[in-house]
Amino acid sequence: MPYVDNPFFFILLLIIYTGAVIFLAYLFLLRKKPRCICALLWEKFITLRDVKRFSSKFRSTLYSSNAIIAIRFNIHTNNIIAINETGARLLSITKTHDSFDQKITHKDFLSKESLDGLIKELDQHKRVENYPAICTIDNSVHKILITAEKYDNGDIEAMIIDITKHFNIYQQIEDQNIFLQNILNALPVPVFVCDKTRQYPFTNKAFNKHFGNVHSDSFKKYEFLTTPLFKPHRGQESGCSQFHANSLPKFHTEFATSIDGQFHHFEVQRRPLRTNNGHLFGMVGVATDITHRKRIEQDLRDTTKRYKNLFWNAAEGITTVQKDGRLTEANPAMATICGYDSPEQLLEEVPFVEKLWRFPEQRAEYVQIVLENKTAIGYDFEFIRRDGTLGWMTISSNGKFDEHGNLEYTENIISDITQKKQSEIELTRSATIDSTTGINNRHALENHLASLLSATPATPFAVVFIDLNNFKPINDTHGHYTGDRVLEVIAHRLVANCRKSDFTARLGGDEFIVVLSGVDNKHTLHNITEVLLSAIEEPIILGDFTHIISASAGVSQYPHDGETIIDLLKAADASMYEMKRSSKASKINEQLQLLANS
Repeated sequence: MPYVDNPFFFILLLIIYTGAVIFLAYLFLLRKKPRCICALLWEKFITLRDVKRFSSKFRSTLYSSNAIIAIRFNIHTNNIIAINETGARLLSITKTHDSFDQKITHKDFLSKESLDGLIKELDQHKRVENYPAICTIDNSVHKILITAEKYDNGDIEAMIIDITKHFNIYQQIEDQNIFLQNILNALPVPVFVCDKTRQYPFTNKAFNKHFGNVHSDSFKKYEFLTTPLFKPHRGQESGCSQFHANSLPKFHTEFATSIDGQFHHFEVQRRPLRTNNGHLFGMVGVATDITHRKRIEQDLRDTTKRYKNLFWNAAEGITTVQKDGRLTEANPAMATICGYDSPEQLLEEVPFVEKLWRFPEQRAEYVQIVLENKTAIGYDFEFIRRDGTLGWMTISSNGKFDEHGNLEYTENIISDITQKKQSEIELTRSATIDSTTGINNRHALENHLASLLSATPATPFAVVFIDLNNFKPINDTHGHYTGDRVLEVIAHRLVANCRKSDFTARLGGDEFIVVLSGVDNKHTLHNITEVLLSAIEEPIILGDFTHIISASAGVSQYPHDGETIIDLLKAADASMYEMKRSSKASKINEQLQLLANS
């Protein structure tokens, strides 16, 4: 505004300026529908005037609440004394400046159960707070909370809060909570939730079954469930503790307790529970009964201990051999059997078991048996001791295979059967070897002939039957010891003049048998027989005496002279006696000829 000296003129200008501003504002409101603005101002004025009709106590409560409907009416006349705009609109009540066009109808608003319960509470206590009820608004059912007060004249002041949305959310949460509880109750393991005050807001049925009701027992019984996440706070009395969050995100421990007179082991796994803003609420824990697992673990430890005792103290050798033949485990007995001072020395000097086997082909055969049968029981083989001497072992093995059927390693039990084998060999030798001459006896001869007769295809062979002449005088003159030595020399001469494929045996007394394999020519047979007889007739010098022995021989051929052992021996024996008679007749003729010439 311009500066002027006359104050009256200044006042005139100010009035003109103010009028212009008011006029311009009026034009602006006219173009922006001022009727709506006026109506809004009027509504606010009416609302404030209606609020004044409520009691001061009610108004103070109304301002601090989230009520959507505030109403005062008379219970006897149903006349509405005051109602807010939102309530009037929701209940379809038309308001004038000082009154209402209709009365409130309770049954159209509240359900009968809700109304009867509300009036009963007001009659008894005159005032109710947060009374749950069901009402109908705009043809839809709503969950509400009513705070009301009844006066002596029948007036009722009520605030109504719509909790339908919150109730639905709460119901969903409650349903989810029940669903989760059912799941946790169905679990066979104890589950618990512990809050910061060391209270248990939730425990499932398995927990209650194992540990009882937490609300009826002291906390000390359950202290193992929360330690160390819950620790007493410094300066507080024993039993009062503050919540302490361990730096670990989860923690587990084991404990043992007695339940119904039986000892049980439990494993507790705990995890902190946090709210959305990261604050610790408490913890959730699962207590698993591991009694059976503990028993299995103890049984396994006992079994391992027994196995170690057996391994180190067994009289048999025990080894573990990998699929490539590496010797990875051996007990003291195995080291002793192989001539080593300790298992460590054995493992160091024998990295692969092939070094112990005398014949590699036996090792290959044994491995093949394990691959085919998964086990090998009582396989006998010759082994080499550390000092180079030979012995016999019997091995029983159990193969360990992977999921693809490939051999990983074998577990073996080994016994030294050297003495047993030597006894068996000696027994076999005594059963098949003639003790006087050291060559095969009659039993071995019969076995050999049986094998030749059963051979496929059949091969020809000849049997030479040899009988010593004038052997009895040696026994009578020089004794049986000298006679046995003479028989031994003759037996060795027969073996020395036979082929490796031939078979020599003492039939008994002064009779010998030679089986010539593959001989089917009589001329060849005759020549071999002459060689054998000539070898026998060589002088035998024993000490100071020289012994000269002659022999007669007979032959039989397979299959010409027989197809059984008895037939072949009989034929050879008959041929031998024929030779004896011929030889004797020849000598008689020679003597008669000499007498005639003399």
